[in-house]
Amino acid sequence: MRFFQKPVSVVPALLAGTVAATAAFGAAADKPLLGLRVTTGVAYTDNRDSIPDGYVRAGVPMDKEDQWSFFVAPTITIHREISERLKLNGGYSPVWRWHDNCRPGSEKSRVDHSARVNLDYKVTPRTLLSVRETYWWSGQRDYFYGDDYDYDKSRDSRLDHDYYENRLNVAVKQDLTPEGDYAKVTGRWRIKRYEDSELADSSDEDEYGLRLDLMKVLSEYVGVGVFADYTSWDREVDAAKRAGLVFDPGVQYVTVGVQGYYDFDGGKDNMVYASLGYNHAWYEADELDNQDLVGQARVELRLFQKQQTQALAGIRFGRDYSDIYPFSSQLDFATYLAVTHYFDEERRYRVNGSIEYRNRQYDAYDDLDPSAARYGYLEALKAANNGKTEYDRDSVYARLSATCRLLDNLSGSVFYSYEKIDSDIGNSYTENVVGANVTLTLF
Repeated sequence: MRFFQKPVSVVPALLAGTVAATAAFGAAADKPLLGLRVTTGVAYTDNRDSIPDGYVRAGVPMDKEDQWSFFVAPTITIHREISERLKLNGGYSPVWRWHDNCRPGSEKSRVDHSARVNLDYKVTPRTLLSVRETYWWSGQRDYFYGDDYDYDKSRDSRLDHDYYENRLNVAVKQDLTPEGDYAKVTGRWRIKRYEDSELADSSDEDEYGLRLDLMKVLSEYVGVGVFADYTSWDREVDAAKRAGLVFDPGVQYVTVGVQGYYDFDGGKDNMVYASLGYNHAWYEADELDNQDLVGQARVELRLFQKQQTQALAGIRFGRDYSDIYPFSSQLDFATYLAVTHYFDEERRYRVNGSIEYRNRQYDAYDDLDPSAARYGYLEALKAANNGKTEYDRDSVYARLSATCRLLDNLSGSVFYSYEKIDSDIGNSYTENVVGANVTLTLF
């Protein structure tokens, strides 16, 4: 079932309207209407194709290939406080990328595009409307590589990977009391659309959701509340249907629960947030039973804002839609830590470090469309995992970076990242990436 049929993205219209409306009110504002900066950078990876050691394709062992890449990204920004009640900002960035040592048949360069629009409007002194719109378009073109495929120039089988992804979030927050009690309703909508019809018929995605939060402030330091969250997700399966297969990977789920926070100093800078809920999921596939999960949780510690050292640490656990085809859902556990340290009062020099561990679990009888078993997918999974019907995908991602603001309008940074995937489904691999970039702010 499709809820949206390849609509034109709303971002170009939003951007055009944003610029026009902002310009109309711009004469009364002190700050420049537009900003422009240019970022250029270089990166190196030791595992271009995300493959494990000793990977074999078409009976031939493959070596890991390294790759250098270079990018240039001008960014135009818009920032305007149109009035005391209306604030607007946004930006657009075309990103040109160039790669050496491409796989045979792959394009060395491409251009990606990203855009965003944020709007905050105080409808009344106690009612705030927030709109967040983000858009990403990828111009990637490559050749298809399967386990039995060998590139042949005489057979130009280029596959167009162009796609765009659009996310729209709209929230209305109503302050209920001067002490800070509030009610908030948030709606979200996400689509992913491929240009190539073959990919579109098996990879297009639709997601929308609705969330309600009610919070009560008990003191300067403590707040408690309840929440309800609904999500609907679906992936296109027209390609499977034309082949005579029946897949229904869509899933819907609702989570209801309690939440609260403790503010260490009353300034919203150092806080612990926690939530605990009950999750109920139901599937498009008629043969999959509904599932209940008691204990969907999130705990997050924020040491933020004014300190020289800022930190964010958290743990989350719950059920989500699957990011591995053709599973419909997955259990997801993650723990993460991010730290930023500034070396000077002007915050010209800083280091950032972050790490995340994530475990995703898939059950062949709870998360997989039973139709897949009839087409041999389940048997292939069991054969590759010594008969197991429960599968894990563990990932570790770490990143370390340092940034220096050399001049008021010139900054530079270097980074290193490490990723390790250990999966019962798909490839397991490790990848190291190092890079550097420089940003020049023109106005």
